[in-house]
Amino acid sequence: MQKNSTSIIFLTLGLIWLIVGLFIYPNSGVWPLGIIFFIIGIIIKIGSVKF
Repeated sequence: MQKNSTSIIFLTLGLIWLIVGLFIYPNSGVWPLGIIFFIIGIIIKIGSVKF
């Protein structure tokens, strides 16, 4: 249960960070951090489903 909530937090944070980084501040370098958060969330989600 803990991994599921953690993955949801990382996925949500990643998506919000991407939206803000790409659409609101397109010339800044903050959007790659959103991709990193999103990938971490996917890895945690896949890891929790696998085991």
